[in-house]
Amino acid sequence: MHTQKIQITLTPEEVSALSLKSRSLGYNVTKYVKFIVMKEASSVVENYPVFPMSQALEKRTMDALKLHEKGKSRHLKTLNDLD
Repeated sequence: MHTQKIQITLTPEEVSALSLKSRSLGYNVTKYVKFIVMKEASSVVENYPVFPMSQALEKRTMDALKLHEKGKSRHLKTLNDLD
């Protein structure tokens, strides 16, 4: 995953309104806008469906993670690399 820089232009009235709220929380306007975006993104993620794994699948997954940590996995560039 990579980060993305976003540039927005706010009217003086928007900056003023955001300044009032951000100062009451101890933020500057930029950090407050970032906080608002983070809160919105978090609420989206909270609504993702969750499906529990079976115990057998969880064990296989944990075993695979241990092998990966030991350097025994390899990066596949295409599906043909599975052969």
